[in-house]
Amino acid sequence: MKKGPKKTISVIVPLETYDTIKKMSQADARSIPSFIRLVLRDYLEEKNSVPPQEDGRI
Repeated sequence: MKKGPKKTISVIVPLETYDTIKKMSQADARSIPSFIRLVLRDYLEEKNSVPPQEDGRI
């Protein structure tokens, strides 16, 4: 993704989903927001909506 302006969003998820995200982010040594950005980026890359990152950044 390009660097530049960013947008903050709020998302309501079931507690069970939050707990799963929290556990997975901890296992990956990431913060929850960083993990969510990674998951979204990977999903979008899989759907060919955005080009893959060459430097591994989110």
